[in-house]
Amino acid sequence: MPADDLRTRHAGPPAPPSAPSERRISIQVGTLFGLDVRPSRTFVWLGRRRAGEETIVSLGGPPSVPRRPLEEHVKHVGAAEISYAGHPAVTVPLSAYRAARQAWLARRARRRP
Repeated sequence: MPADDLRTRHAGPPAPPSAPSERRISIQVGTLFGLDVRPSRTFVWLGRRRAGEETIVSLGGPPSVPRRPLEEHVKHVGAAEISYAGHPAVTVPLSAYRAARQAWLARRARRRP
């Protein structure tokens, strides 16, 4: 299936600039809000996604690109649209670890005189 057919088949939120095929999971909840979780950063927005209007939370370090391209998957659950590249069971814990590590390092830096 050509790439053009994939874009016209589902009108999901446009992805922000990123490393090609970076591991991610993106959730759009109707027209309320959405978030895009990646191991290097998280994007959060209100309403439908519009490029440049997301809040970006850095989780430290540059994006890492897998050796093999990751296939994009899209699922619809009620009013939510969930898209992901790479397995969510790996992406979510990796992102959570990096976020916790960043918070721990920031707290440690504040404690030192």
